[in-house]
Amino acid sequence: MKTAIKSALTAVKRAAAWYHMRSLETNLAGMIDTLPLVRDEDTRSAMRLSIAITCKELCRARANYNALLPPGQRRTWTLA
Repeated sequence: MKTAIKSALTAVKRAAAWYHMRSLETNLAGMIDTLPLVRDEDTRSAMRLSIAITCKELCRARANYNALLPPGQRRTWTLA
């Protein structure tokens, strides 16, 4: 019974980590798509900083998701 609860809790954590990761990917894609449309340099520099922070947060989210996978499994992504 204890292992069933533990595996269910791990599955919930993995689903939450996956959702967080996918949300950051969507947000980052929107930021990158919007950047060329902005003409003000101050706003562009603030957006570049926000994109860099989001990239780091996405790396953390992917590492968290990988940590929750069963041993021997590892996902790889093309963009970080």
